Amino acid sequence: MSQSNAAHAEEGGQKQRAPRPPEFTVRVENLEIGWKNQGHNGDFYTTSAPQIRYKDEKSGEFKDGSSYGAIDLLALSEAAREPSAKICELSKAKGQGR
Repeated sequence: MSQSNAAHAEEGGQKQRAPRPPEFTVRVENLEIGWKNQGHNGDFYTTSAPQIRYKDEKSGEFKDGSSYGAIDLLALSEAAREPSAKICELSKAKGQGR
């Protein structure tokens, strides 16, 4: 049976690091987009997948969703504006282009 990458790395003397959360997040309504990450070679500018949260009416618990209604799409569009502009600005400053 094959081993997971984490188990294999630990046996080889290497420890797998948990991924760091994005440095910045933008929230609009019930949507959140994270951006700016740190890697082995320094900062890089990408966004995480948009997350949508909703309250389950039956259980009363908050859950993550994977579908977007009309209002959610407007919030997604608005939430994407800030990281898009900032990523372009920072990438140009580092000479990375778009």
